Amino acid sequence: MASLQPLREYLRNNITHLRSSPSPCLLISSAPPPHEHLSPSKSSAGARSAPSSSASASAASSLDLEQRRQFKHQTQTIHSFVQRNTQSITLEYNLKTIPCHISSAFPTLASVDEAVSLARRAGLKGDSDSGGEGVVIGLGTGAAIDLAKAVADTLFENNISSPSSSLNDGDGDHGGGTLLLAPCTLGGLWAASSNHPAILLDTKEEVLLPHRTPRWRNMSKELSAIRKGTVVTMDPMRYWAMPPLYAPFRPAKRTDYSSSLLPPMAHVAAAALAILLDVARSIDVVGSGVGTSNVDTTKQQHKQQTMMLDMKEVASSCASVLVLATHEAKAERHEEHIDIAQQHLVDAISRLTSILEQSSPHTTTSSFGTIPQTLASALLPTYFPQCHYITYLASTLPGLCDMLTENSPSSSSSSSLNGKDESMVGMIASSILESSNAIDSTMQISSSSKASSPSSLSSWATHMSANAGLPSMASLAYGTPDMNALVNSLDSYTALMGSEGGHALGGSSLEDDYWVMEDILRRGLHR
Repeated sequence: MASLQPLREYLRNNITHLRSSPSPCLLISSAPPPHEHLSPSKSSAGARSAPSSSASASAASSLDLEQRRQFKHQTQTIHSFVQRNTQSITLEYNLKTIPCHISSAFPTLASVDEAVSLARRAGLKGDSDSGGEGVVIGLGTGAAIDLAKAVADTLFENNISSPSSSLNDGDGDHGGGTLLLAPCTLGGLWAASSNHPAILLDTKEEVLLPHRTPRWRNMSKELSAIRKGTVVTMDPMRYWAMPPLYAPFRPAKRTDYSSSLLPPMAHVAAAALAILLDVARSIDVVGSGVGTSNVDTTKQQHKQQTMMLDMKEVASSCASVLVLATHEAKAERHEEHIDIAQQHLVDAISRLTSILEQSSPHTTTSSFGTIPQTLASALLPTYFPQCHYITYLASTLPGLCDMLTENSPSSSSSSSLNGKDESMVGMIASSILESSNAIDSTMQISSSSKASSPSSLSSWATHMSANAGLPSMASLAYGTPDMNALVNSLDSYTALMGSEGGHALGGSSLEDDYWVMEDILRRGLHR
């Protein structure tokens, strides 16, 4: 994958190759939702309830106005990003394009089919045609990125291969199709950096499923297929729709525009930590770390050490963002803290996607994704319909930390700081607690407002949930979901994934994952 250079720089350096395509580029962009629902009448739906005090009403009104301002700013930034880069592609570099827009939170199989049909009518050649060349561009939010990935995987199946094949160096000259991704949100960067299939909303089953083309399915036994011909670019962050570091959480109503707000940076950091901790838990369960039996022991140890360092860096970065968010909540706002948090998250997302790809073939997460991702994919559309995907991942962090601490106290408490615990979870917990304790001095925060120093991973997560604006899972649910219904939905989802991906169900690791998912749900919904 290419280095994260600005889109215009990549276009300038590779314009000859891009223009050599005999067909126009398929340009998939995100379309910000309409502004009609920003009117005061709709944002104040339900205002006929019992009157509140003038002070609380004023505070609620102020919060509502701030959220409307944030929503307008975010949508305008996304629109400006798409417009500016579209003009660069079509006018400055004179590339012929076929426009395709998406405004929903997730693409569906129907939207993929429509985009593929549009591309083929315009002359883009798939692998079944002679050549199998063309250019697909994803521009904007995660929905546009996922749709572009799904379309490219469908058109350019020969770009999906095993790791033993020669890897593309990012210049697009490997002879197949080119997938060019230019995100402008943290969620978009997360989707663009991942080598995994795109996430689609299954409107029939009401779940989120990976878009595995026949070639992905054929390689499902390897569990390590790679996508070649992919280039990810990143414009300077001043052009991005960056969310605030901290925002007070308010449960969204079904018609509330606030559900369309980008999750604050604290939510992104908590989501990344939840996934990272589950990867660590899964590696501890399997007990084999990373690496394969057919590689040199020295190389295997080097891979393990590199991955461990990356995991500790992600843990430290995300913990630092959450601590900064707790001070933002106290109105101790420092512009340099925002810049630091942004850099922390961009680095954490890039490292996390690499960690997931390295660990996937050797952990219990390989078939279904990590536990937080599996819970979101199986339950979010039906039981948490107003919730952003990343915000739901963040809501699993307290329950996951609580479960890890209770079931393995030595690996999740202060004893890990004394070097007594060498488990993966213990070392990640150590990095989290150490970073939290150190951030006050490194960021030059006044001693009078320093955060407390929790002694365990569970108490740390509880503290962050209360002070960094992390929502509880119960606050995200529409109504009060029945646990039996949730568990049955998980059973149905894993069976569907096993059938769709060609994986055999059963085994102790899968049974352990069921137990973990149910335990996290119970803890999250009862907090």
